[in-house]
Amino acid sequence: MKSSTTKLDTVAIIGVGLIGGSVARALKQARPSTAILAVDREAKLPALEKSKLFDAVEGIKDAAKPLARADVVILCAPHGENIKWLPRLRKILRKGAIVTDVGGIKRDICDSALELFTGAGSATFIGGHPMAGSEQAGFENSRADLFKGRPWALTPVSKSHPSKLGLIAQLVTLMGAQPRVMTPAAHDETIVTVSHLPQLVSVALMLTAKGRDRGLAGPGLLGMTRLAASSPEVWDPLLAAERQRSIGELQRLRAYLTELEISLAFNEPLERWFDLAGNARRELERGPKRRS
Repeated sequence: MKSSTTKLDTVAIIGVGLIGGSVARALKQARPSTAILAVDREAKLPALEKSKLFDAVEGIKDAAKPLARADVVILCAPHGENIKWLPRLRKILRKGAIVTDVGGIKRDICDSALELFTGAGSATFIGGHPMAGSEQAGFENSRADLFKGRPWALTPVSKSHPSKLGLIAQLVTLMGAQPRVMTPAAHDETIVTVSHLPQLVSVALMLTAKGRDRGLAGPGLLGMTRLAASSPEVWDPLLAAERQRSIGELQRLRAYLTELEISLAFNEPLERWFDLAGNARRELERGPKRRS
């Protein structure tokens, strides 16, 4: 039987788009000795091979044997596909291997993993979600510094493998990110505020300003509407999974917009709202370590 000790000698990435490609680039830059296996659809394999980034490239149908050698498997495909991979990986991977993912929804994949990866001799699952991305999708837009200084949520499904959690935290740190350990439920609740709401605001702002800039759009409008160019294929399932919380955040936003509208309508100073927002922004910039 193979040893159950987990190392970082071989890392497999399933789904090599913007995030998967950036994981590969960041890891290869930080730890060149790690062998990186790419697994994706047949149509994407030539571009992945041409990049010379990977030690091996395999199609989905032929991936079983190469995946069996992996110390860590990182699921970077769309959320639904990642969940479908779990039963297959349960059969393929050796004891001691670790499976993690990068999806924006944690409860359902962690619930599925809890059922599959808790028996004796199984691999370990630790959910993950890097708070980094771009409105430009695809492997061709991946880059090694995508995660630098960014939070990376880690959502273990069991407290019985602290060494495995430590190794994934080490992997995340190698890529320049800052690991944040939390429960799947806490992640999904928080992500609506810090990710879903900005996405929806960006879309609404762009639609409001559409066609009325007269060539004068500067960093303010361009920066705040960057997310409006994001893929609906990515965002539809994320928003559907947290529909009620997303509606609640939009209602909270609408309340503040109404307050600003009333202040303008009655010619009231906006100093109170700007001060509150400015203080909140400075607190956000200080980060959780300095706030505690």
